[in-house]
Amino acid sequence: MTPPPETPSDARRAARLSALTVAWNTVVGGAAVVTAISSGSLSLIGFGINAVVDSSVSVLLVWRFHAEDRGHVERAERAEARAERLAGLAFLLIALYLAVQSIRTLAAGTRSDSTTFGIVEAAAALLVLPFLARAKYSLALRIGSRALRADSILTASGVALSAVALAALVLHRALGWWWADPAGALAIAAILAWQGTLTLRQQASSTSASG
Repeated sequence: MTPPPETPSDARRAARLSALTVAWNTVVGGAAVVTAISSGSLSLIGFGINAVVDSSVSVLLVWRFHAEDRGHVERAERAEARAERLAGLAFLLIALYLAVQSIRTLAAGTRSDSTTFGIVEAAAALLVLPFLARAKYSLALRIGSRALRADSILTASGVALSAVALAALVLHRALGWWWADPAGALAIAAILAWQGTLTLRQQASSTSASG
């Protein structure tokens, strides 16, 4: 079924959602990276890296939808393709990083610290990111933007990573289960790898069809 034509209001709403994603991830994602480096939490640093990459894709999408709103259709289409490709590569890179680090951590028995600030960061992400991911996903389906859809899944993966980070930090602090952090991050890596492969295949198929 062909999606309805994208209207100027749709483009402006998509740009606002993408800009909000950038603002949120810059603050919370940056803080998560700093906290993770000091505490050694693998899932928390995975969440922080995911937030940084999500912001990069969202910046491209802000440009894409502003161009659409101003009638620059060709520029918007090029930005759409770049954002979708960047999202696909981001999925795979984050998955690879998490998989390698998780296996190394489990093999070495390395233990991270559980910090109250890290728990608060992960909990805050669980309160905000689901609404952002859902809003972008529903709008992407309505206007037929695969790049916005991929970005919404990238944001949703931030929800999953924050949930893993929160569970791991709490389990570590309450029960001493140090392995919960790398084990959870490894499961998320498998999901991200699958989604990244799917996104890049769809982008390549679309490029071939248009060419």
